[in-house]
Amino acid sequence: MLIAKRVVHTIILEEVARRSWSQLQDLEPQSLMGFELSKEARLLPILSKAAEKAGALFAAAVDSRGKVLAHTDIVETGRMDADPRTFSVIKADRAAFHARTVRGRSVLDIDWPVHGRRVEVGESSDDFVISARPAGSLVPLGLLRMEVPLDEALATESRITRQLMVLLFFTGSLVLGLALMLMQGILKPVRYLAGATEKIGGGDYGAEVPVLSKDELGDLARSFNQMSQALAQTTVSKDFLDQILENMLDPLFVLEMDGRIRLVNRAVLELLSFELGELLGQSARLVFAGAPVMQETIAERGFVKNIELKIRTKSGHEIPVFLSGSSFKDKSGRLVGMILVAKDITDRKKLEGEILQAEKLSAVGRLASGVAHEINNPLGVILGFAQGALWDLAPGDPLELPLRSIERESIRCKNLVQDLLTFSRITKTDREPIDLNQAIESAFSLVSAQARLGHVQVMKLLSPDLPHILANQNQIQQVIINLANNALDAMSQEGTLTVQTRLLQDEGRAWVVLSVADTGAGIPPEVLPRIFEPFFTTKPVGQGTGLGLGLVHEIVKKHSGRIDVQSCPGHTEFCVKFPVRTDVASSEAAA
Repeated sequence: MLIAKRVVHTIILEEVARRSWSQLQDLEPQSLMGFELSKEARLLPILSKAAEKAGALFAAAVDSRGKVLAHTDIVETGRMDADPRTFSVIKADRAAFHARTVRGRSVLDIDWPVHGRRVEVGESSDDFVISARPAGSLVPLGLLRMEVPLDEALATESRITRQLMVLLFFTGSLVLGLALMLMQGILKPVRYLAGATEKIGGGDYGAEVPVLSKDELGDLARSFNQMSQALAQTTVSKDFLDQILENMLDPLFVLEMDGRIRLVNRAVLELLSFELGELLGQSARLVFAGAPVMQETIAERGFVKNIELKIRTKSGHEIPVFLSGSSFKDKSGRLVGMILVAKDITDRKKLEGEILQAEKLSAVGRLASGVAHEINNPLGVILGFAQGALWDLAPGDPLELPLRSIERESIRCKNLVQDLLTFSRITKTDREPIDLNQAIESAFSLVSAQARLGHVQVMKLLSPDLPHILANQNQIQQVIINLANNALDAMSQEGTLTVQTRLLQDEGRAWVVLSVADTGAGIPPEVLPRIFEPFFTTKPVGQGTGLGLGLVHEIVKKHSGRIDVQSCPGHTEFCVKFPVRTDVASSEAAA
């Protein structure tokens, strides 16, 4: 009899505890923000409502240090709970119950541990917004406690015990065994339902329970299984959506109809160098140039496709993109926002510029190859007769000045034609292994005098033991002289001209690098993209042909090299890289 009474007592307590656990488990998501912020005002209303619903004597929230954050008996709020059970439940991460007697009344303390992620300032707590960064580690926040009176449960226990005593008195051990089996049969479906509910709460939407009878409990089990199957078919996990968005290569934006940013993926943060909190809730104007026009177009047409515009990074740099987007609606058909996908076209723009430059150079090459010989022949006749006439003139002859002018301008025209021929694809040049440092020394013998006249200090930082490059000596010197002359022109009175060489390992190969830097006024940003165009010059008429940097670019290109320029007020630097190749095979490849 004592064993039976103890079993009944245990089952009754467990059942009371399970009902309370279920309520506390439902209460946990609502209380997370209150725990994370340690706010009584956020916890007390939901605790009061839960206590009233469960008929509990009180409900409380205790943090991980044992401090009572909220209590339906407000006198208890702020008290430190030193009960070892409190810390045992938090540490073990397992719900617990404890029966005790308070002022002659039996009660059951129900504890449910609460874990969550501490929210940093600026983080969004809206579950609808899919976070663009990984969730933080779960930390113990504390526990929810509810004290339930056992009056009704003990009355039920006493009633069942009396019935068992009567049954035992009349039927003995057989009736007792049947009673226990009956109770187990009643509670077993409930336990199955409770276990399946916990699985669904953990994300296993396909959890089912066995249908053990054809009564009301059997109908409940069948309805539960139908609900579980519907959830499994229609619910997509938040983590799965996160993975889809985070693994997209193209930037994705979701905007509200008023233009505020509601959602971005990781590609946006990486491209624009923003943090998630710096974009969410902000106007699209922060990122998009021409945002109002884009929004109006989408609202009117419902979509845009491959429109070209620029988006701004956190530093203010603008990136060209192709933008496609469409509006999206809620279930009622109401327009609620816009979805935009951007495609970075920086590389495409760069390639288009290179193609345009190549077409310009090709046009100049075709022009040069078509007219060079026709121009050279009459120039040769003019120059020959002018020089012949000069030989026959007596000193002081009045014809000497005009003939000298004819000779000088004829030579200038001849040099210009030679510059044009450099662009021609049919030009052949002999190449041999040369020492770049020696070429610089030889070329600067022609530049030093001009530098001294302009009070420009020349600094040579030439790296010793550079490997030879396969090149045409005259053309390399022409590159050096043109770059040096441009630098001297940029420093009208005084400054510093720095010439540097070094060996560079890049992209799996060796390069000999030539840098020419000056301290002049710099190249304006709007001019910089055009400096290598043939015939483009910012110098006054008669002081420049616009072929200097164009020749440099073409010569470097024909030597399989690369040229880059960086410029700002007070500093301009041209960086030319030549591949290290000296063997015969390389010579044939470079020709």
